[in-house]
Parts: sequence; structure tokens; C-alpha cells
Amino acid sequence: MSISRTGLESLPVPRGEDVRERVAAIEVLSPREIDARLTDLGYRGQDEARRAASVLAYRHVRRIRRLYLEGLAPEPGVRENCMFLGPTGSGKTFLVELLFREILAVPTVLADATQFSETGYVGDDVNTLLSRLYEVADKDADWAACGVICMDEFDKLATSRSDSRFAGQQTTKDVSGFGVQRSLLHLLSAGHADFPADFGFTSRMQPESMDLACVTFIACGAFSGLRATAEGMARGERLGFGREPRPFQEEAIASRVTQEQLEQTTAFARYGFIPELIGRFNRLVSFAPLDAATLGDILQHNVLRVYEREFEQEGLRLVVDAAVREHVVARALKRETGARGLRTTLAPLLEGAAYEHFGRPGATGTVRLTLEGDAVKVLTE
Repeated sequence: MSISRTGLESLPVPRGEDVRERVAAIEVLSPREIDARLTDLGYRGQDEARRAASVLAYRHVRRIRRLYLEGLAPEPGVRENCMFLGPTGSGKTFLVELLFREILAVPTVLADATQFSETGYVGDDVNTLLSRLYEVADKDADWAACGVICMDEFDKLATSRSDSRFAGQQTTKDVSGFGVQRSLLHLLSAGHADFPADFGFTSRMQPESMDLACVTFIACGAFSGLRATAEGMARGERLGFGREPRPFQEEAIASRVTQEQLEQTTAFARYGFIPELIGRFNRLVSFAPLDAATLGDILQHNVLRVYEREFEQEGLRLVVDAAVREHVVARALKRETGARGLRTTLAPLLEGAAYEHFGRPGATGTVRLTLEGDAVKVLTE
């Protein structure tokens, strides 16, 4: 069955009752309510990125509801493709997981970009992203078409800027990322695409087809060095006599790309991306490095609670003094790895207590972390 709209080509609209019931069961929340739900689930910081992501999630729900419940075909050529850029540990993929897996509960795939290669060579074809979406949607192509694909480590697809590589781009196999970028061009703009239901393990199965009009594609990456690339292009520099030397400034790992720099498509091209691919993303969202206050909040309400529950299950009470929490946050800031640095710093401090007390029958008492000088001490009470 198809629905016609004035000036638009008739588009097939799936009528599976199972899909309609699933779409109808999705809770409709306003962007503000979605943002508040993120806070309830433990997401901290990134106010600007959260607003953008909440609107993205709201539009995703409205789009699939219009198609499956109201019978309105999507506008042709309108796709929600979004790119999250920010330092490691700033909460990019965590935001995607909470929004689409936990709050909306739609089919969601998180894949590492480094495992893909140009079709026909070592590695996965990018169309297997649709195979994964099909798999997590219980092998229902219509329900999968309501889902979200998130490609993490997207910046690792940046190619070398060597002229020799681009000179042979039409005749050689490429495993550096350029071939993958070309393959993604179609996936990010096509109305539908074929995919191997068995992930391409055999050649006997006919490929399935998936409607992509409602699929939201999100790319996440740290894009280390992009800011320096953009700033270098903005500055003019002369050669020869009269040249003013610039002092070398090493770019910090945890740095934010500004909105002005995000708009420099030429900087992305110099970084190693096809301009057409960057143009497929209608929203670029910059994530800021997490500050001490936000890291302290994450440590208290997320990281420590996990360890406290673990110790409680062993019959022990875990207490971490305020000075130790400040010490852990300071170490995480020094590492420049964001929220990941909290667990990296805290885990070794608790291993000794876990080694001594975990698994012992009838274990009771309090394990307290205190700061003496610059060293953290573990006391058992």
C-alpha cells in the first residue's frame, strides 16, 4: 500500500501491526522532558550538546510516528544525520546509549568505525551496519527502519593527505578510510539500501532491503588535531624574509572545537575527510571537556555508587573521604581522559581492599579511603 502526497512520489508505507504497536508504545516526551530524563539516568554536564541531542531524539520519534501511525510519508531527501565531536570521556556515546536505548528503546547499533573497509577487502562492509540494526530489531526490517546507527571513532576514517594515495583511488583497494568514506556517502543520503541479512557470511541468501528515511545516523569522534588544523588555516604566514615565526603550541587532548571551526569544511578536508561526506551531516555538535565540578558530580553519583554496591554485596561499607574525591578528580583532569579517568584512577586504590576482603565468608566492616599527604590510604574499620 502506498500514500501519495501532492508533488511527491508515492512511497510504500509498511503496515505491520507489530511495528505499529511498537511505535505506539514509544513514550512521547518533549525535548525538555528528554533532557530531564537524562539527568535522572545519571548524565552530567554538556548542556548545549544535551539540548541538541534531545531535539534530535524528539524529531526521531515524531518522524516514525508520522509514518507508521499517521500515514504521512517522510519528506524526500530529509535525513537526520548528526556528528558529535569532543575529547575522549566527554560523554558522546553514553549520550547516544541513554537517549535511544534507554529512553526511547528503539533499535540502536553502536559500531567502531575502525573495523570497516572498502567493499571486497579485509574488514566489514559498511552495509553490515544495517545487518546489525536488523539483528537488534529481532530481524524485523520495518522495526529496524525506526532505529539509530552510531559509528564511534569516526575520526579514525580520516585518510592520509598523500597525493599518491588519491591518484590511485579508482584502481586500488583502499583500507585507509577513503573507500569507507565513499561507501558511507550512499548510506547517509539514500532512501533505502540493500544489506546482507547474514552479514555476508554466505552468498546464497538474497539481500534484504531497508527503508532509510527514518533511520538516524550519528557519528562520534574525538577529532584530535582538528582545532589546530582549523586555526592554522585561519592564520596567514609568509615565507622567506619578513616571516614571523610562530611558537610551537602543543594542542591539549581535552580541547573543544568552536562553532566557527566546525563550519570550516576545508579544515575537515585537510584533516582527511571528503567534503561531500561532511556535508551529509546537517548538525555538528561540539562536546566540551568536563570540568572539575562535573567530574566530581559524576564520581559521586555514578562511579562511586557502582563500587559502593559492589562492596555492599560483599558485606562491606565503602566510604571515600572528600579529600580523596578531590584527589581523584585532579588526577582525572591531569590525564585528560574525562570521565574514564575517574575509574582509571580509583580502581587501583580499591584493588587492595578487594583482594583482602572479597570472597571471605561473614566479612563485615567499613573500608575507608583517606588522603595522607599526596598518598591515598585504605583503612579497614
